[in-house]
Amino acid sequence: MKRSALDGSQQTNFIYLLPGLLFYAAFVFGPIIVALGLSLTSWDGLSMPKWVGLGNYVDLFSDSRFYIALRNNAELMIFYCVLPLVLGITLAACVWNLKQREQLALRTFLFLPYIMPTAVLGIIWAWLYNPAFGPFNQFLRAVGLGAFALPWLGDFNFVLPAVGIVATWYFFGFCMVIFLTGIQRIDPSLFDAAKVDGASARKTFFWITLPLLLPEIRVVLLLTVIASIKSFDLIFTMTRGGPANATLVPNIYMYQLGFELNRFGAAAAIAIVGAILTFVINYAIHRFVGSQNKGRA
Repeated sequence: MKRSALDGSQQTNFIYLLPGLLFYAAFVFGPIIVALGLSLTSWDGLSMPKWVGLGNYVDLFSDSRFYIALRNNAELMIFYCVLPLVLGITLAACVWNLKQREQLALRTFLFLPYIMPTAVLGIIWAWLYNPAFGPFNQFLRAVGLGAFALPWLGDFNFVLPAVGIVATWYFFGFCMVIFLTGIQRIDPSLFDAAKVDGASARKTFFWITLPLLLPEIRVVLLLTVIASIKSFDLIFTMTRGGPANATLVPNIYMYQLGFELNRFGAAAAIAIVGAILTFVINYAIHRFVGSQNKGRA
């Protein structure tokens, strides 16, 4: 029998992995190592970097603006992660009961925002929120609710939810598609058995659908948490972190330190802290949701 090219020794098979590993190291590990080294220096982008050790991290964790950015990012996770997950899984359960043609049309329509660049969406929604000529305020004035016509992106109390709603609108269709895919892999006989036993739609959802969607829930949480910690372009195009740091997030602060104040070492320190936060939170999600899934298996 003719042997496959992959039937060789482990050393031989490693050669096939080498191109991908080199590419990954050059474009992933390489920049991480450079950013880590840069975070230990003071550099203005022109002169030679000066070694400061952990000085950038000490300054960062004594900086009140950094804690404001972390708090805003934590609040935005509600709009990036929690609301899209709840809306996505609820809509998936509802859309699943529709006819195939209606299901396809609705799934495509709700997924459309996710294929658009978030920077473009930020510009569009900034226009929609415009206090003078934006459609939202124009509609409120037209129906006699002018008292509710606010400067949405200039109000300290409403600007963060206003930006967060855009993130929810962007992600919930994507989450719905993921959950619809998960429902398709569930054995239909489980739903038939529940119907024969007289289980209501609510009990079927909470006792069959939801527990069996734990792998999809984990995927959605991992992706949306990463997106929330990496959030930049949507906020930058809508508010640039304002007003008065009301929508400041770590990546916006990193941009300000690096490209506006030429403090590239401090900006790199924020990038490293953000990478560590992403790893820790996603590891916790992986362990918690994964353990729940194994417990039900």
